Amino acid sequence: MLKVKAESLGFDLFGVTNCQPPEHLEAYRLWLDLGMHGEMHYLERHLPLKADPLSLLPSARSIIVVACNYWSETPSVLPGVARYARGDDYHHVMKSMLEHLGQEIKADVPELEFRAFVDSGPLMERDLATRAGLGWSAKNTCLINPQHGSWFLLGCLLTNLDLEPDKPFESFHCGSCTRCIDACPTDAIVEPHVLDARRCISYWTIEQRETIPVDLRPQIGEWWFGCDICQEVCPWNQRFATPSQIEAFSPREWLQTESLADLIVYTPHQFELKIAPRSPIKRPKYRGFIRNLSVVMGNQGNPDYRQPLQQALERHQDDAMLKEHLEWALKQIQ
Repeated sequence: MLKVKAESLGFDLFGVTNCQPPEHLEAYRLWLDLGMHGEMHYLERHLPLKADPLSLLPSARSIIVVACNYWSETPSVLPGVARYARGDDYHHVMKSMLEHLGQEIKADVPELEFRAFVDSGPLMERDLATRAGLGWSAKNTCLINPQHGSWFLLGCLLTNLDLEPDKPFESFHCGSCTRCIDACPTDAIVEPHVLDARRCISYWTIEQRETIPVDLRPQIGEWWFGCDICQEVCPWNQRFATPSQIEAFSPREWLQTESLADLIVYTPHQFELKIAPRSPIKRPKYRGFIRNLSVVMGNQGNPDYRQPLQQALERHQDDAMLKEHLEWALKQIQ
């Protein structure tokens, strides 16, 4: 019955697990100790909460784990934006869906207590998803489902219901394949199941707010928000990817009409009005947006970019970080 409710709301995968501590907590702690999280210090602060789901809902007895497919293939979309960020912010979309699911259950079970979390909450979602039978942890650290690949987003609903747990997903189907590792232009996947965020394109274009190292800029290529390379080369995705049925994940109109030359001359007001509302692309803020575009335009070396880059440089003369990136981009063209 719960699975039917979840599917009716648009969730593609559904599973239930218990509230035991995550199995890979020690590996996660070691990852933090090695500093591979970079400057994402909130991950350190969240460690005690990740270690015990009951710290988030003391009455919790079970965890419902769900997933939404977000894949879309629109040839006319401006390159350089990870697929999950082309539409509305999934944190808000899925959080609303999970809250709705909780309210529907509560209508049948008035004593229900629940809390909904989507990615940004202090849970080890992939550990929980594997335990709930949704898939296995791939070598690129994504979760792969044998029928859907890895183009999906995870959410969790902690509840005080004593639900029957699903059978954990215990098999591993990456085999000897290393396509994701081999394809990463920055060698961020340092070994199977270990991703060094300090080398990841997504980290530098989203989480890091200041200067992108000069030696890393050429490796960023065309990616100005996130990166999909390790998922694009995955055989499971190449075989099983299907378009999402959630309209909110469809690419926004400006991604199909604007060019990099248009975007680089956006004012802060234009960014807040046209790009930021309900979009994940607002995360690095306006400065990160301009910085990322500068790097990509420099990498492409298109002479037509000289004028818009020069215009942006004149606007941002007082911002040392942006000025340096824009000057770098112009030098690449010259």
